[in-house]
Amino acid sequence: MTASRQPMPTVALDEARFLRGLQRDFKNTAEMLVTRAREIPDHPYVRFYEETITYAQMNDRANRVADGLRQRGVRRGDVIAMLIPNDPAVYDVMFGAQKIGAIPAVLNFTLKAPEIAYLIEDGRPSIIFVAAACNPELQKALAETGHRPEVILVPGADDSDITREDFTAWETIMAPRAVDEAMEPLSASDPFLLLYSSGTTGHPKGILLTHGGQLCVCRDMARLGLVSGDDVMLLMLPMYHVNPICVWTFPMMFCGQTICLRKGFSPADFWPAIVANGVTILMGVPAMYSYVYQSIPPETVDKANLRLRYAFCGAAPLPVELIRGFKERFDVDIIEGYGLTEGTGVVAANPPLGTRKTGSVGQIFTEQDVRIVDLDGQPVPDGRRGEIWIRGAAVMAGYRNNPTATTETLVDGWLRTGDVGVMDADGFLYIVDRIKDMINRGGENIYPREIEEALAGHPDIAEAAVIGVPDQALGERVKAVVQPARPDALSAADITAFLADRLARQKIPEIIEITEALPRNASGKVLKRVLREREAGTAA
Repeated sequence: MTASRQPMPTVALDEARFLRGLQRDFKNTAEMLVTRAREIPDHPYVRFYEETITYAQMNDRANRVADGLRQRGVRRGDVIAMLIPNDPAVYDVMFGAQKIGAIPAVLNFTLKAPEIAYLIEDGRPSIIFVAAACNPELQKALAETGHRPEVILVPGADDSDITREDFTAWETIMAPRAVDEAMEPLSASDPFLLLYSSGTTGHPKGILLTHGGQLCVCRDMARLGLVSGDDVMLLMLPMYHVNPICVWTFPMMFCGQTICLRKGFSPADFWPAIVANGVTILMGVPAMYSYVYQSIPPETVDKANLRLRYAFCGAAPLPVELIRGFKERFDVDIIEGYGLTEGTGVVAANPPLGTRKTGSVGQIFTEQDVRIVDLDGQPVPDGRRGEIWIRGAAVMAGYRNNPTATTETLVDGWLRTGDVGVMDADGFLYIVDRIKDMINRGGENIYPREIEEALAGHPDIAEAAVIGVPDQALGERVKAVVQPARPDALSAADITAFLADRLARQKIPEIIEITEALPRNASGKVLKRVLREREAGTAA
């Protein structure tokens, strides 16, 4: 089926906000910042602890970077890379590069030298902006690669031991210049951002996103009330991820809102930052919400001064029990959405207002199409499982330097997600699992997420991951790796007994491992690849 036949209901926006966004015919994302700087120059765009940057100030900073890059010979289509932990400097470089048609690449700042070297060879950036904390790994990476980009050091508290002669100074780029507006004409089809996949199935792939795709997401986020009014968004996830950039940074700008940027998730800072900054929207991942739910007593939260409209969850499925428990404990609704980097971050969401279905990732955005297909790529009826395919302006332009992977992923304009989903009769989408995570036990398809949902109902389980392990007789057997909520709280026998009345016998894990911590990436997503590799190593 194609889900766009039932568009999500929109919410009314006040006239000023409507004129700022939905009636604007923006041709590219750079126009948004220029327009906001002219219309609401003194409105805060970014709050970074004690620092506040208005829209006018952000536009000026971006113009300085754009002019500095242009003077260094950067031209349209050149890649400008960043290895910078969460900091407003990411915005300075990204917006500045976009103004002149360069392509900013926000790299994972937790990577090690060999991984960085691969990205440098693939992206071939002309310039890399690096924070001092990331510089040691970058220098080792540069020694491994034949490509030699210019390195610009971003200042910070940890750069006192850096030899400045080895770098271009940040001040050279940010010096005041006689430039009015650096923006060049750009079309919606031009690439505006390069993000890299996590490399869970091999080397990371460079994903090229377009101005038009980002504008599409901005319009739908505003239409559905996900961004509206005088919102303040708390942004804690690492900025190399598609969620902070595409799902929130630009939609907040689209409606002239404020971002409260943090270096990362801090339990001690979590609720105080929300209260002190008047945060109305919170974006997180399941691991973060689980920690807050398990570890922060509700009586310590200043609920009387909360302005929080809702909390949003992406990146990985969220157990239904956690959604309900979070609401009961903190009186905060967690709204799930669905998307992927290749689709500019988001394609479906439950609306803050109107009908929501717990356990669903919501309805499809109005400017995008989704269909559920069988193994032959043919649409299946409502209620039947199949692969999720996406079509629309938000779909990536392709994988950089990888035409084979692009051809395999984009089929007649449709993006093959690799996710298994179900669409109900009301147009609500449910994520079943990843195709590659599906377990084939004796010819029967078993979906780990169903088992993980059941395990999440156990009061002593903080989180669980289910994988298939090789078996000569059945092909695969079901294994659960369980992280307890507290030490010595669980046994394998307890877990098996708990599941006996909740799952069919063939779905109950035959192997149960209890671990202190599950392996995760920097975004908090559980790395099942690591669990499988450990299993393979054990078997060997």
